[in-house]
Amino acid sequence: QAKQQSANGEPALKLKGFKAGRNLEFDVVVPPADLSVREIHDAIPKQYFKRIMWKGFAYVARDIAQGIATIAAMYYGGYAAIDAVDNTFDSNVASAIVRLVIWNVFWFVQGLTGTGLWVMAHECGHQSFSDSKAVNDAVGWVIHSFLLVPYHSWRITHGNHHKHTNHITKDTVFVPDLKSEVLKEAISESPIVSMFFMIVMVTVGWPAYLLFNIAGQPYDRRANHFEINSPLFRPADASDVAVSDVGCGIAALGVGVSIYQFGLSNVLCWYLIPYFWVNFWLVLITYLQHSDIRLPHYNAEEWTFVRGALATVDRDFGPVLNWWLHHINDSHVIHHTFSQMPFYHAIQVTRKHARSIFGDLYLFSDRSIICLLYTSPSPRDS
Repeated sequence: QAKQQSANGEPALKLKGFKAGRNLEFDVVVPPADLSVREIHDAIPKQYFKRIMWKGFAYVARDIAQGIATIAAMYYGGYAAIDAVDNTFDSNVASAIVRLVIWNVFWFVQGLTGTGLWVMAHECGHQSFSDSKAVNDAVGWVIHSFLLVPYHSWRITHGNHHKHTNHITKDTVFVPDLKSEVLKEAISESPIVSMFFMIVMVTVGWPAYLLFNIAGQPYDRRANHFEINSPLFRPADASDVAVSDVGCGIAALGVGVSIYQFGLSNVLCWYLIPYFWVNFWLVLITYLQHSDIRLPHYNAEEWTFVRGALATVDRDFGPVLNWWLHHINDSHVIHHTFSQMPFYHAIQVTRKHARSIFGDLYLFSDRSIICLLYTSPSPRDS
């Protein structure tokens, strides 16, 4: 039975008549305040909560194999194609176009593969990779360090995000500005300004969040993911933050040595540009999951864990991207409700049970990424 009311009979609250633009009206559905995680848990078959270590390692191996295959294809096939064009056409323009196309295909594909690896480290941070915390943290630390992510530091703040999703004063990312200024809103909502900030967000948004807590909760002192005395962490987290810093330091040292050994252009082409593509996908996915006019934010009196967990949207990017990204984009509602459920089970629960369990509380969209970035919800969104 859809959770339009809790076990105690409290109904969901449907707020009607919100407007977006000139034509679209939409409703905001608020879960019952006493709807519990246990009620939702009991509606899901138990086998979906099982974590399978060998499957986790198989998906990591898949991503690594894809990365190696992409490098090999570029090194042997891409260079051969570039040489063939250079030898066939006496044109710098043709050569430049072919180089640009081939390298951009490589960067795009490798960025997707790197994002898949990032997702597997994300699984480790949630302890959904396996039943062993030691295995989870070891695998997650290695992968995230390779991608210049402070594993434990981000694991801690991301865990706080899951504990307080859409809590107006306790959530850690995509925190809305509570001060409403008409002129400021009018400027920021203009197409050119919106496009500018969108480009900035998907290019440098992730490093800016890690380094400067951009889009996070405001604090009265410096906040970032690298200092052990950052307000993002408790004193008990100091050793985990230090271990994360060591991992990023080793990776950064490797980048520096590689630049010295092979040159900046080689490191840029083979590692840094795919790294920025990973940042692009990460920010894009999380932004689209948590930024929608149908998603309410709650004050301390109205917030509950279930209300926060259901204040997110599943985004279908199509079968190829969904598969490549380990379904982090189209099973996010279930992931927020049960973060220790492996992704390969979360997508099955989403497809088979989400609508029957949540009813109108479940939000989903399968519109194109460009439309999602630049427009409001459409009537086809559910």
